[in-house]
Amino acid sequence: MHKSVAVSFLLVMAACCLLAPALGPAQPPTTSGGSGQSLLNLENTVAAHGYDVVAYFNQNRPRRGDRRIKERLGMATYYFASSRNRYQFLSDAPKYQPQFGGYCPMAMAVGRLEDIDPQVFAIYQGKLYLFRDEGARAAFFQNPSHAINEATAHYFEIAQERRGN
Repeated sequence: MHKSVAVSFLLVMAACCLLAPALGPAQPPTTSGGSGQSLLNLENTVAAHGYDVVAYFNQNRPRRGDRRIKERLGMATYYFASSRNRYQFLSDAPKYQPQFGGYCPMAMAVGRLEDIDPQVFAIYQGKLYLFRDEGARAAFFQNPSHAINEATAHYFEIAQERRGN
């Protein structure tokens, strides 16, 4: 009896080991606002100071959104320059949401929440980063991986503190 249980256990473990690579790596939590652990830089519920987050991607420039073309997602309201951009956002919102909830990643990397200037941005590895100023943007590009790792750790720490956990 014990031998058959042990064999069954080993077969199950072997199957798990064989299937795990097929399932792919676990996705890390996102800092774009879609993680359920959101820490969002909002101005009266409006994200990105009312700028169209899709325009950063498809026009490679900041563009003010229209208050009449908007979408509410969780606690944040996003404004868009066109209906087309709104529909594009709805097709894959996490892709377009600013990282670190719309806070400056360089301030977040040292554990501080600082507002951004929506004119100062970067698309890095397919993600939108908004910065407080050009100096923060330049510092980010000196070692982006380090900045992102540090900011990510602080983002979740601060979010947890704010939730009171």
